[in-house]
Amino acid sequence: MKNIYKTLSICLPLGLTMLITGCDSNFEEINTDPDKPTEISADLQLGFIERSLVNEVYDYFVSGECAATWPQHISKPIYNDADRYYPRLGAINTFWNTMYVNVIAEADEMYKLGGEAENPAIQGAALTLKAMALQYLTDSFGDIPMSEANAGLSDGNFTPAYDSQEAVYQGIFSMLDEAIAKFATGEGALSSSQDLMYGGDLDKWLKFATSVKFRALMRISDTSLFNSSEVQSLISSGNLITSNDDNAFIAFETENAPNANPYYGIVQNGRQAEWCMGEALVEFMKGQSDPRLAVYAKENANGEYVGKPAGYINPGISGFGAGVVSEIGDAYMAADAPLFLMTAAQVNLLIAEAIERFGASGDAATYFQAGIDASLEQNGLDAGSFTPSYNGYQSIAEQLWASTFLQGYETWSEWRRSDIPANLSLAIDPQPGVNSIPTRYGYTNDEKSLNADNVAGAVANQGEDALTTKLWWDVK
Repeated sequence: MKNIYKTLSICLPLGLTMLITGCDSNFEEINTDPDKPTEISADLQLGFIERSLVNEVYDYFVSGECAATWPQHISKPIYNDADRYYPRLGAINTFWNTMYVNVIAEADEMYKLGGEAENPAIQGAALTLKAMALQYLTDSFGDIPMSEANAGLSDGNFTPAYDSQEAVYQGIFSMLDEAIAKFATGEGALSSSQDLMYGGDLDKWLKFATSVKFRALMRISDTSLFNSSEVQSLISSGNLITSNDDNAFIAFETENAPNANPYYGIVQNGRQAEWCMGEALVEFMKGQSDPRLAVYAKENANGEYVGKPAGYINPGISGFGAGVVSEIGDAYMAADAPLFLMTAAQVNLLIAEAIERFGASGDAATYFQAGIDASLEQNGLDAGSFTPSYNGYQSIAEQLWASTFLQGYETWSEWRRSDIPANLSLAIDPQPGVNSIPTRYGYTNDEKSLNADNVAGAVANQGEDALTTKLWWDVK
């Protein structure tokens, strides 16, 4: 302020002209606060979007209690309502809001800033993360707002219409095609300090975007929208994540949220006994002598791996209480355990499926074992230490289920798509009226209250707003 007063005191005697032309000549420079910049890096939101996405996808009150328990990877010997198909409605509401506000809206803004900065790499990253968020939402709820999502601030539309699941997937593919094209130019850049996944490596982002599209195409492989020639093109491009070196994940380094693996919160709060292994997965892996079981799970007090069947009003009384069943392995509960958005294990297995079912080029058995090896190495084991027999699509689907351990939404989606393993049983003592394993989330209370007409339109289009209403791609 002293500088301003001094400048004005010099200028005032010189008359109005000098006041106008001379006194403001360096006004902006003098009054710039270096701690409050007027311009920000166009990709400043990237780390926030990545972290918001991965933390919500792995939230243990949503993904852990629903998407990982319903396909029976894990179970709940204590506080087991979700295990019996009573999900935490507040947590599901947070999942919906986080995806729209912290991921999709932020990605839209980052895309705009990337355009203004003439930086296609920033736009490609924004489109890839937005497409992933939309896929998680539509694969969890069914019809969702897409074309009118987050339009409240721009045009005052706070009751967005719902797009059909097929339209959402078409939108996802369009976004990913644009992202892939932008990355393929090699133009632009991402700040290494902002990119928590790849440190700004655009070659890896190209593989990531291409793999996201490939996985999404395989997700709808039983629908009329599926295009086998496009799948072949993606495989032939050489831009799929087939090596663990290219896995998309966020690493954690501290024991403090939000910089710790979300599941570590269970450990910090002394709640490990509330979570255990699911019986279906434990028995499947024991039957195959799968060495990953020792990483996935901890032995119980008797030195055994024991999983809990889904359900039971009182698991302890039924013989499956804490201490009897195996808890989740330490490697997955550690503060610095990485969280994955795309893995070579899953991609290789999906390539094997594309070869086996749709005639893509290559040897299915080779890609199948490559998927197993990638999963082994991802779990700290030696490639080749587990070589299950290959029996076509049955083996592929089983391993897509088994190797996505604690990846919640991927496990749930792969199982819904294939219904393999076919022997997953209905939870014991389920919520009345829920007569099969849940295949979607019900719409949030906020949406049913504040956007009722559009929710009603979605229900009329896709079916009852029930946990057991199947998605459009879930046709088996």
